[in-house]
Amino acid sequence: MKRMVLVLAAIFCVVFISAPLLAHHGEANYDTDKTISVKGTVTDFQFINPHVQIFLDAKNDKGEIEKWTCEARSPAMLVRNGDWDKSTLKPGDTITAIGFRSRNGANILRLKKIVLADGKELPDL
Repeated sequence: MKRMVLVLAAIFCVVFISAPLLAHHGEANYDTDKTISVKGTVTDFQFINPHVQIFLDAKNDKGEIEKWTCEARSPAMLVRNGDWDKSTLKPGDTITAIGFRSRNGANILRLKKIVLADGKELPDL
């Protein structure tokens, strides 16, 4: 009986501790009703876990530079299912990033795909 209680307590602890990990992967912070596109110059490309990050400088309607952050999926998923690697982008590349904008209006994009300067499309999968 003691052993059963210990096993159940261990299972409960594992489930309780791991539950927040699932909550991390939602798109609740983004306006998923419409996609937007941002054309800009890559300033940094971080091919790191948990999500690949692309940083852009893009001109707004007034000609002013806006800093954008684009969040993609994990590097492993992009390598396995896409055509991505750590040298896919480099600072100075001009790309168009397409995705969902942050609900709070910040210049943050949940990436759906990028279009390279030569027209090649790379989906975020």
